[in-house]
This record gives sequence, C-alpha cells and structure tokens, in this order.
Amino acid sequence: MTNSALSVFRELEHNYEQAAVERPAPPEHVMMWVGTQLGIAGVPMLIGAGELEEIIETPRVAPIPGTKPWVLGLAAHKGGLLPIFSGDVLFRGAPYSGRLREYCMVIRRQGLHFGLTLSSVNRDMKFPLEERDMAQSVDPDFAGFCLGGFHFEDRFLAVLDIDKLVADSLLSSASATDGDINEDGNS
Repeated sequence: MTNSALSVFRELEHNYEQAAVERPAPPEHVMMWVGTQLGIAGVPMLIGAGELEEIIETPRVAPIPGTKPWVLGLAAHKGGLLPIFSGDVLFRGAPYSGRLREYCMVIRRQGLHFGLTLSSVNRDMKFPLEERDMAQSVDPDFAGFCLGGFHFEDRFLAVLDIDKLVADSLLSSASATDGDINEDGNS
C-alpha cells in the first residue's frame, strides 16, 4: 500500500500530537522585599532598598555644643556638612564603649539629611513579601520605628521604617538641649 505525501504528513502530525508534552505553566510571580541587613546599636535589622542614600565609613566629626547627646557632630561629606548621629545613644540612650562604629548610613529626606552610626553592615537580602511578619515583637527601643520584619535563620529581623524615624519629634529637635550632656562631656 502506497501512501500519498499528504497522508504521510497527517500521520506525522498525529504522532507529534501524541508525543507532545504539555507546555509548563509559567511560574507564579512572587513579589520580593529587597533591602540591606545591618545592625544599629547591636540590633540586627533590615532597611528597605532605596530607604538610605548610602553607607559610608564614619567620618571624623566636629562636635556641636548645645545638642542632644546622640548628636556626635558635623562631618564634611560630598562638599557639604552632614550631621552624624550615634545609633547607640539615639536608640539605647547610652554610648557604645567598645570598638568605634566604623560605618554609618546616610539618610536624606526632605528637610532632613544625616548619618546614623551602625554596629554592623552585613549584606543585601531578598524575602518573599508574603512572608513579612507584622505581629512579631520587636526590641522595645526600636518598636516605634519598625514595620514588621522577616524570619531569617534563627532570628527575626525587623524592618526599620526610615519615614517613621524621620517623623519622630526627638530626631527633629536635635539642636535644643534640656541640660543633657553629649558623648564628649559638652553640655
């Protein structure tokens, strides 16, 4: 029996249909939270991507008399002056007595530009957004400035909300003192 060319093509088409594998479904799009893991006053935290301008080596500062104890002073930065705040004193109320804080993050928001000392700088991290835990308790010194966080390995990393920090009246009143003494012993 001889087959015509058309019947051979139909048979090939039928064979391909039988052997074809169904196209896999595209993977479900997962929204990711992206940020940097760092430490402030010894507390590991997360800062969202775009929340900070940069992380720099803590610059030398010139003390400013008459400021709150957490104001370390002014530093030269990119052709301007940058106030540098101690993360330890701001959040814990006490200066850190160990090794100098080598890094600080630079925050720029409308009307406020400052550096905040860091106890550690670790790495950039990504988490599926639906894994964000908004109910987990956070270190009490940071609780008012955090918006949930993520579980990583054996610990919880709270997400520091820079907008909440900047909106806090304590941060915006750095120039007025109530007789407080800063880290250098100046009032």
